[in-house]
Amino acid sequence: MSRPGEAFEPAVDVPRPGPVPPLRVGRPTRSLLANGLEAMVVARPSVPRVELRLTVPAGAAIGTSAAASELLRSGILLGTKKLNQEEVSESIQRLGGSLSVQQDHDRLHISSSALSEAEDELYRLIFAITTQPNFPPEELETERVKLIEGLRIARATPQFLAGEQLQELIYGSHPYGRPEPPESAIRKTTRGQLQALHRATFLPSSAQITVVGDVDPRRTVARLRRAFGTWAGPSRAAKVPRVRPQVVSEVTFIDRPGLVQTVIMTGASGPPVGHPDQIPLALASAVLGGSFSSRLMANLREDKGYTYSPHTISEAHLRDSLLGASMEVRTKVTAAAFVELTYELGRLASVEVGQEELEETRNYLAGVRVIFLQTQAGLASSLSQVRGHGLDQRYLEGYSDRLAAVTPAELRRVASRYLAPANLTTVMVGDAGEAAEALSRLVPVRVKTPRRAKGS
Repeated sequence: MSRPGEAFEPAVDVPRPGPVPPLRVGRPTRSLLANGLEAMVVARPSVPRVELRLTVPAGAAIGTSAAASELLRSGILLGTKKLNQEEVSESIQRLGGSLSVQQDHDRLHISSSALSEAEDELYRLIFAITTQPNFPPEELETERVKLIEGLRIARATPQFLAGEQLQELIYGSHPYGRPEPPESAIRKTTRGQLQALHRATFLPSSAQITVVGDVDPRRTVARLRRAFGTWAGPSRAAKVPRVRPQVVSEVTFIDRPGLVQTVIMTGASGPPVGHPDQIPLALASAVLGGSFSSRLMANLREDKGYTYSPHTISEAHLRDSLLGASMEVRTKVTAAAFVELTYELGRLASVEVGQEELEETRNYLAGVRVIFLQTQAGLASSLSQVRGHGLDQRYLEGYSDRLAAVTPAELRRVASRYLAPANLTTVMVGDAGEAAEALSRLVPVRVKTPRRAKGS
């Protein structure tokens, strides 16, 4: 018992976390349909549900029109030749499931689920949505207005401006650097353009289906054959050009007078998923700013109080990945925060991380991934993502082992190659006045005003 005035310290030893348990996906059942559609099925009977992921190469960087790509994503769920939008929604609810469409630079992802007893019906519904979209004019006009309003709101945020500018500087004329479409292009995009883009990109030979859940794999493959076997189209793959990234040494400062904070975003082109450097670099990125105990948090938030939530960024592309760091700081400490960010990047690239810090970070990364992959939805989404990069369940099963094999020297090597300050491009958005003047004493600065988006 402690005496009056003494601090009470419980005699309890906090247990140290044990090793991350191995992940076993099992052997998936694979099938190549006669039309070229690739199917992968994994039995995971934890709950009586089935998760489906269908991907096609209809990303925001595919095709000649960013506006058409964006409208295609929202237009897919507006109904089929036989079902209107409301009937599609009622159908998925009747199956006890969910339905959504996401899009990245390379692919369009249809994610759906249902009770396992409704498996057959789910596949027929997704087939109709995928191959027979109707793009009804009235509903399409509503989506057009929603897209325009959403982009107006986004363009008013400094985070959006910084991210869009960073991509343009790094990728230049490459489709990955394509800005969001202007209102004029969205208004001019016709129903016929969407139908043409759909015919050009929704091809069975370049699509992939992933199914995970309480299923019998052989029976599921037979059901997929019946549902999707009549999907027809030429054998043609969408091609994404090779990335030729650029590094801009000066800081690009977009002036937004009156803002009380500066958004600082720095980044570079990194390796794609599956590259030997990808997992070591993910660990280096996590050490820098991937958790609440990361270096950026300890320095810029806990010690200096410059920002609330500094963090690293990572966006996977088919050809590469965009990686770096982002934060919002008070205008008066913009230059000081940039100095500390540069210091942490340089330290990571030049000094080996201590073993204890390395172990804590790798256990965190491995643990989070294992937890996510325990769910049917998490496994289905992860398998679908890695399959797009030509990988399979072995990549997921070997992730923790590969993470455990990263040495301090290897981490420093990849950080030096990809995250060294000289290899990064930096964009800031805020009130340039005093902030840009102080920053210009440290690094060349180019001040810009926000521009209006040009035609797509």
